[in-house]
Amino acid sequence: MGSEIRTVGIMPNIYKKSSLEVACALLEWLEHRDVEVHILREDARAMGCAERGSDGDGFASDLELVISLGGDGAMLRAAGAAYAADAPVVGINLGKKGFLTAMDADHMYPGLEEILAGRYLLQERMLLACSLAEGSEAETHFALNEVAVGKRELQRMVRLEVDINGHYFHFYAGDGVIFSTPTGSTAYSLSAGGPIVDPLLDCIIITPICSHSLMDRSVIISPDSYIEVRVVREKVMPTLSFDGREETELPHGGKVLIRCAEQRLKMVKLESYSFYSLLRAKFDFPESGK
Repeated sequence: MGSEIRTVGIMPNIYKKSSLEVACALLEWLEHRDVEVHILREDARAMGCAERGSDGDGFASDLELVISLGGDGAMLRAAGAAYAADAPVVGINLGKKGFLTAMDADHMYPGLEEILAGRYLLQERMLLACSLAEGSEAETHFALNEVAVGKRELQRMVRLEVDINGHYFHFYAGDGVIFSTPTGSTAYSLSAGGPIVDPLLDCIIITPICSHSLMDRSVIISPDSYIEVRVVREKVMPTLSFDGREETELPHGGKVLIRCAEQRLKMVKLESYSFYSLLRAKFDFPESGK
């Protein structure tokens, strides 16, 4: 059980009309229940209520819950804002798979009634922290699903050397390498042949993308591990992305440092939530062997 919630942030997918329409209806529904609603300035403009928008600090002030409206992409964006505000996040699925979301749109209002009253589960999920250089000046990025080191050129290989805990581990040649959390095991990592991992476990999953070696497989390592990825000088342009939302070019000879983040993300689920029931529903598992 959680605590009663009275201050909520709404984050729709601003590029989808249906999400913006749901956000406007939800805003009215929440205010009728005397819930204080925060909206980011960019989102408020898209919703047609620019005067309601606030900057990041205003959005995060006294925030008790962030509501994401959309699919998993919208949820990842909202998770970043919730993580920065150290507030829980809940997702309303308006998309397709919706692995990260807590409920579909048809069950939004009954589900939110339960959540506002404090009848919900609060899960903590690990994130990855990634920096491009060592030292206090290094900028750190956070990822709920994965950090991916890849390339721009389609028909060339990128070559990466990976150390774990200061010891040389492996040389990868192919399209790149995915470093995934258990939460992200059903996302990009799964598409590249990685394992499905219970999201409440703590570990880091290393999965090669289209490896040039037949022997390369996913490796699961301790959450206490720290990883260094070095880009071997090549003719390709190496890239680095976080949850598929941000992408930056990597300099040849540059290195990436990846570890488990110290702070965890709080995710709200309904009391009926089951990860394994979700897997059955999303992947259409058979009902029985008969």
